[in-house]
Amino acid sequence: MVRGFLLFLLGCLVWIDTDAQADLGGQVLSADNRQPVVSANVYISNSSIGTVTDEKGHFLIRNFPAGRYDLVVSCVGYTTQVITVSSAQLPKQLTVLLQPKVNELQEVIVEPYDKNGWERWGDFFIENFIGTSAFARDCKLLNRDVIKFRFSKKKNKLEVIANDRLVIENHALGYVLKYDLTRFEYDFGTRIFLYQGYPLFGEMESKRSGRLKRWAANREDAYFGSVMHFMRSLYRNKLVEQHFEVRRLIKIPDAEKKRVKALYRSQAVNAAINGTVMLDGQLPGLRRDSAAYYRKVMNEPESMNVLINKILTGDSIAYALDSATVGLEFPDYLQVVYTQNRTPPEYQKMLPRGVYSIPLTSELVRTSPNPIMVLASGNYFEGTDLITSGYWAWSEKIANLLPNEYWPVTKK
Repeated sequence: MVRGFLLFLLGCLVWIDTDAQADLGGQVLSADNRQPVVSANVYISNSSIGTVTDEKGHFLIRNFPAGRYDLVVSCVGYTTQVITVSSAQLPKQLTVLLQPKVNELQEVIVEPYDKNGWERWGDFFIENFIGTSAFARDCKLLNRDVIKFRFSKKKNKLEVIANDRLVIENHALGYVLKYDLTRFEYDFGTRIFLYQGYPLFGEMESKRSGRLKRWAANREDAYFGSVMHFMRSLYRNKLVEQHFEVRRLIKIPDAEKKRVKALYRSQAVNAAINGTVMLDGQLPGLRRDSAAYYRKVMNEPESMNVLINKILTGDSIAYALDSATVGLEFPDYLQVVYTQNRTPPEYQKMLPRGVYSIPLTSELVRTSPNPIMVLASGNYFEGTDLITSGYWAWSEKIANLLPNEYWPVTKK
């Protein structure tokens, strides 16, 4: 498992109103010849609501939920299309044009796919996509053959492409996920992991009461302290009541480290120009005590963290944008601690030596001046505008993913 940061780009969806009685119908056509696309998948992202098109490309989703949502349309051989639709302006008939994918033989690829991609990158993909939590051990990817890998040495970045929907059985939570993976990248330089996709959930069935109880317990374990739990609590201004401690975090760059690094770099350049070489890892003219100081400074963190020990309420960092959306805004960073759960053994392996079981602790940073738009369901957007690190960067993977319909029975 590689440490780093995580960008979330899951499909956005608002709170599902089960009392709504709206139908959405339409037709899916190929954009190049306007012919019907048969057996295309049409579904609401991150839910269990969906259908497939018939022989004429028609689809119908009954009892469509109220609100704004992402409607995903996908089919093998076509580029996945995502359409944002509001139930307040639900079209009587929706026409979707899918673009055929360009034949790979016609593509000019600078970095070709890795022929031995799965042998080289398979474990890395599973660890960063499905995860390394206890639940991940009970997840199985059924069609790994649809995955291709491309590594750019120039960019030091790994890209994963899926030619079809990924099918994942999660025997820990009792779901079968059909996942349209549209983007997967890992930048080894910045250690930022980014994935984008749209899951459709299916409930596993069982007549064994013990298994059903285990699924229910595991789902609650995955929910409490998660990003979904945090965002739902923020939306309702219930952070403190839901046991989240949020504090402002300021990171001060290490000026001395920058100064020493620049000095050492300039001396290295001068040495190269003059044709001199390093002796015992030391530049000519640099005293041994100076070299030791350089190594000491380089081993220090890039920045100094200053934690403002004041617990923030939801209304101090978020405000209503409209009747269905709140905006999350904050300067610098946020530290988020969920006090009711402790870090599991699998995550403790990621912690520094000597640090063991602690409350679930994560950090948030915005990458855009725009507010993060949070919906009642716990979904938020744009996903590229928010980076998490710490516990959430490790835990928010497919193995712990829950559908928007899920709500826990237990109240903590």
